[in-house]
Amino acid sequence: MVLSRGQKRFFDDFGYLALPGLMRDEVAWIVEEFENVFEKAGIVHDGTSRTSLGCFIERSERLCALLDNARVDGLLSGLLGADYNYLGSGGEMYVGDSLWHPDCHGDPVVQVKWAMYLDPLSRDSGALRLVPGSHRQGWQGNLDTRALWDIGMEEVPCVVPDNQPGDVIVFNQMTLHNALGGGNRRRMLNILACSACRTETEQAFLMRRLPASREELHWDIMRGTATAGRMRHLEQPWSLLS
Repeated sequence: MVLSRGQKRFFDDFGYLALPGLMRDEVAWIVEEFENVFEKAGIVHDGTSRTSLGCFIERSERLCALLDNARVDGLLSGLLGADYNYLGSGGEMYVGDSLWHPDCHGDPVVQVKWAMYLDPLSRDSGALRLVPGSHRQGWQGNLDTRALWDIGMEEVPCVVPDNQPGDVIVFNQMTLHNALGGGNRRRMLNILACSACRTETEQAFLMRRLPASREELHWDIMRGTATAGRMRHLEQPWSLLS
C-alpha cells in the first residue's frame, strides 16, 4: 500500500492511523499461527491475568513473512521511511482494564506499534482507546487520571475505533492509549519498528532498545527465510550487536 499525504499528516498530527479491513483476507491464517505459537511455547492462558509472549512472529516462518507483505511494509515504510528498522513483535491476550499510558517517551526517533486485534471489539468490550495528539505532550508511565484531572479513566477524551478481525491500528508509541472493559481473552498481534538511526545519539538509542546479543533477538527463522526487502529492515539492528 502507499499512504496518501493526508494519511501521513494525520499520523504526524494525531499520533495514530486506523485502517479498517487492511488485513481482512489474511485473518484466518494469522489467527491459526497466533494460536500455534502460544501452543508450541507451552503457554496456557487461564483468563485471570494478561498473557504476553515476546519475539512472537520470529517463532513462525509464515508470521515472519508479514514483513514482506505489501500492506504491512508499505504502511511502515510510509510512516518511517523505506529503511525503517524492525524492533520486534509480541502476542498478547488481554484481561480487564489497563491504565492510560504511552509505550515510550523522549526517544530521538519515531517508534510505532502496528497492532492487529483478532477479535471483534467495541468501546464497551475492550477496543483500543487513543488520545489524539498526546504523542506531542511528553507523558510518561501510567497515569492517575483522578489525581491529574479528577476524572475516571473512562472519562478521558479519546477516539475508540470499533474493531473487526483484519483491522489494523498503527500508533506512535508516545501516544496515550488504553483499553477498558471486555472479556478475558482479547488477542492482539503487534509489530514494533522505528525509523533508521543515523546520528550517534540515534544509534545509542537503538543499542539501548535492543537486547544484549544477537542470540537474544531470536532471528534464526526471521533471517534464514528473509527476502532482500525484509533484510533491509534487519541490517542495522543486527550490525550493532555481536
